[in-house]
This record gives sequence, C-alpha cells and structure tokens, in this order.
Amino acid sequence: GDADSAVPFMGTQRWIACLGQPVEKRMTDWMLNQDVAGVVEIYKGITFQTIKDCGHTIPTYCPQAGYMFFEQFKTGEYTG
Repeated sequence: GDADSAVPFMGTQRWIACLGQPVEKRMTDWMLNQDVAGVVEIYKGITFQTIKDCGHTIPTYCPQAGYMFFEQFKTGEYTG
C-alpha cells in the first residue's frame, strides 16, 4: 500500500524506472466502489500498482481493495 513504511512505494517506483522499460499506460487512478483505490502504471513487462491508505500487509488493512488488486493482477484489466 502507499502507507507502507516497511517498503515505501517511492523506492519501488525508482527501481522500476531503473529497468528502463517503456511506459505502455501512464499513471492513472484505479477505482473501487466509485472511489479512488490507488494508482496503476503499466510498463512493458511490469505493472506498478498501489493501494491507497494501506500498509504493508494489505489483506489485514484493506482486504476489499487487496482482493480487487489481486483480481486485476490476474486478469490484467485495471479499473480506472
């Protein structure tokens, strides 16, 4: 989640940028129950996605958004 103090999302963004993969879909909000649930940015071969206001153990802090996150990962279809 974007409130994760153990693995801050900004470090993940920097790491992905170092891979040099082209962006296929610029960062956009993804939605859950008509509210912003986080952001998603799709690169060639890797997807960066956050869960808004969630900590390190997503199923504990944000189970509904975590389930949607996993479903979107499996299908490759992101609500936004």
